[in-house]
Amino acid sequence: MRLRNVPIPVICLLAAFIAAVLVGVPSRSANAVPAFAGQTGYPCQQCHIGALGPQLTPFGRTFKIRGYTLRGGDGIASKIPLALWVQSGFENYGKDLPAGTQAAHYNTNDNAGVDAISLFLAGGVNQHLGAFIQVTYDNTVKQIAEDNTDIRVVDSTTIFGKDADVGLSFNNAPGLSDPYNSNYVWGYPFIGPFLGLAPNAGTILSGRLQSNSYGVNAYAWYNSSLYVDAGVYETDGPGMLKLLGESYDPGSATGPEPYVSATYQWTWGNNNIHLGGTFFRSRFNPTSPASSNGTDGSFGHDTYTDFFIDNGYQWMGDNDVNIFTIDGYYDYEAQGLKGSSNPFSPYVASTQQNNDLQEFHETATYYWKQTYGATLTFDTIWGKKNQLLYDTGASDGTGSKNGSPDSTYFVVEADWVPFGKEDSWARPFVNWKLGLQYYIYTKFNGGTTNYDGFGRNASDNNTLFLYLWTVF
Repeated sequence: MRLRNVPIPVICLLAAFIAAVLVGVPSRSANAVPAFAGQTGYPCQQCHIGALGPQLTPFGRTFKIRGYTLRGGDGIASKIPLALWVQSGFENYGKDLPAGTQAAHYNTNDNAGVDAISLFLAGGVNQHLGAFIQVTYDNTVKQIAEDNTDIRVVDSTTIFGKDADVGLSFNNAPGLSDPYNSNYVWGYPFIGPFLGLAPNAGTILSGRLQSNSYGVNAYAWYNSSLYVDAGVYETDGPGMLKLLGESYDPGSATGPEPYVSATYQWTWGNNNIHLGGTFFRSRFNPTSPASSNGTDGSFGHDTYTDFFIDNGYQWMGDNDVNIFTIDGYYDYEAQGLKGSSNPFSPYVASTQQNNDLQEFHETATYYWKQTYGATLTFDTIWGKKNQLLYDTGASDGTGSKNGSPDSTYFVVEADWVPFGKEDSWARPFVNWKLGLQYYIYTKFNGGTTNYDGFGRNASDNNTLFLYLWTVF
């Protein structure tokens, strides 16, 4: 996947993984793809809430921590490390998108079609090496890009007389290595609309470094209770970004960016709770509109310091008949925008140097027999007003007339997952989810009515999304 700007061990491991899997290296090693179900011999519901990812059961977390290496399947299904993912959907908005702002070949409202197609290489090579690698074609912009990538080297040991799993994760987004899947990378919405409007503001950990960076994390899972993870991240170079179909968001990193996370899990009966915290500090040369995919640190650097807390509760019920989960996070981000606020810069993009942004997100999900599901989500983001940072000044619905990042929305969803069970047809090669979501915005880019100065209201961006998520 990466040919340069990547540590040599990552390239060697990836090459070894692909070569070994394709020639069928034996191992005793098995997330949201049929390749894992075939490898392990378990149905999708063994690892996933709702029999389709990415929400993980306690078993699924252990599988991920141990490097996707568990085996137990037989036949041809256990030897195919490939999977295909297709998202199709229909979107309806509270009010038509502003004319001329819709994606090419799409309407200002009532859009339907295939949104995205992903190819996965996923599985274990042996008891110490496994991976989850995704490449996605975004049909709305007609572009192929690298997606979530996680390559793991693992081993088991004992520490102070207790079992422990230790490993390295080579991945392409801060938070992707987390096994609780309650952060932005893996959290709700697990699948969502591609074409409607979304709030402008987002912290660094809300995906701004997803797929345009790379990192290595050392981690340990102690006594099936304490998970600790520490690593560093770097951004890709311009050539690699072009090759991978990605681009800079905050800018190019000026050096290794430290990431530290710790989570504790309590388990009793059919219940489990986790509470975790993450620290991430990043420093960038700001993006420069003067050149394609270029950055410029000659007027100063921008720094972002994130303090992130995530939590979760799962009640697994009896025999998976009733499952209830709550997952959420809070992120406080302190921003030192020296580069973007320098008045001598020809492309100054912030009205002040010291800025902050906060986000709170909570999701509750219920499943009956891992087949019929209902979800309710609340999300709110807020911070200092910053006219240059948050107001595009355009009439395309993306602006904020008062320069505020504040947005609040709810999502309600009902879905049906008929496959992914022990007795499902064509297991493990076929699984799909049919879902209906509705996004309700009570505040959007700092306002409720006329938030952009061009007459658009927050409720105009309410979105009805009907989707079919198919995995082969």
